[in-house]
Amino acid sequence: MFDVSFPVAFASGLVSFFAPCVVPLLPAYVGYVTGVSLQDLKTYGIGRYRTKLFVSSIFYILGFSIIFVILGTAAAGVGQALRQYDDIIRIVGGALIFILGLNFAGFLPLPVLSSEHKLQLPAWVNHLGYGRAFLIGIVFATAWTPCVGAVLGAILSLAAVSGTATTGASLLFVYSLGISIPFMIVSLTLAQAPKYLSVVSRHIGTISKVAGILLAILGLLLLTDTYRFVNAWLFQMAFSLGYQIQ
Repeated sequence: MFDVSFPVAFASGLVSFFAPCVVPLLPAYVGYVTGVSLQDLKTYGIGRYRTKLFVSSIFYILGFSIIFVILGTAAAGVGQALRQYDDIIRIVGGALIFILGLNFAGFLPLPVLSSEHKLQLPAWVNHLGYGRAFLIGIVFATAWTPCVGAVLGAILSLAAVSGTATTGASLLFVYSLGISIPFMIVSLTLAQAPKYLSVVSRHIGTISKVAGILLAILGLLLLTDTYRFVNAWLFQMAFSLGYQIQ
């Protein structure tokens, strides 16, 4: 069977990566994570740093992915423990996703999601090699960047109503993939990143509004208990196109 939650989670990861408050800082942030600056690349070329960029990115991705999967497992675990209140969990989760979607679209400002919580890494972290990137990934997942919290909160709400801890963990893993793939692309093309990211920046307002509206619609589908029919509709469409579920 199809589950539309997973493509939603992946798309939400992409949206989190290209959030309005993130895109302008991406080249500098990727440089901070990997320890390779744009000036380094201009001076010595990509060849000298390709391995460092790749391995550092992998450790960073592992850091935040582990935390996100733990959060997804916990959210689904809470939902499973309160399974006798299925309808209440669905309604509350749907309402929360609806509100967070409106916030991300810019229609409903929520100051609590606009505040940034910073964790200062101690000096000794700089001597950990690739372990430094891993710890930065953990910090990223625990100290939410402003305007990313709304999307992550929506996916955690979806995990809470998903039914099982395994599904919740899988949703957050797919969400992490949505962040990881573009991060790796930017990392490995860091020298050219400012040029093509400027194109994204010009349309970031539209991207945010569309993504937020889609999240709000998702929340309404949960609120009205019509979300489950979307999966059935996708299954029927695939079946009509000739796909068979063995």
